[in-house]
Order: sequence, then structure tokens, then C-alpha cells
Amino acid sequence: CQVESCSADMAAEKQYHRRHRVCESHAKAVAVLLDGAWQRFCQQCSRFHELSEFDDVKRSCRRRLAGHNERRRKSS
Repeated sequence: CQVESCSADMAAEKQYHRRHRVCESHAKAVAVLLDGAWQRFCQQCSRFHELSEFDDVKRSCRRRLAGHNERRRKSS
């Protein structure tokens, strides 16, 4: 896992988590300390972003959610 001091056995993790080098517990965590900053794993981007890029406890960053919502508006 790419989170500092994580000792998770990545061989036992699901393929998705191995591909993105993050254990399931840190992928679902509200906040993790990564590179000296508090961050959260974005479900849309499949990478960590600083907490300021998220609304409340959502798991997708504002930028990706805005694009998702725009596509939904176009189709209806």
C-alpha cells in the first residue's frame, strides 16, 4: 500500500486494490496521511487527492463529480 506505515499484504488484496497500490481499508478511509498531507482516495480518479478537493465525506473529488453531473444533464 502506498500509505505511509501501512503493513497490509497486497498479495491478499483484490485485483483493483493491487492495481492502484492501495489496501481496501485505506481506499475507504475518510483521510490518510500521504506525503505529509491529509488525503483521500478518489473512487472516480483512482488516486489520492488532498481533502480540500472533496465535499464533506464524499469519496469522489469535485472535479470528477462535476463532469459526471454534466454528462447526466446532457443525456436527459
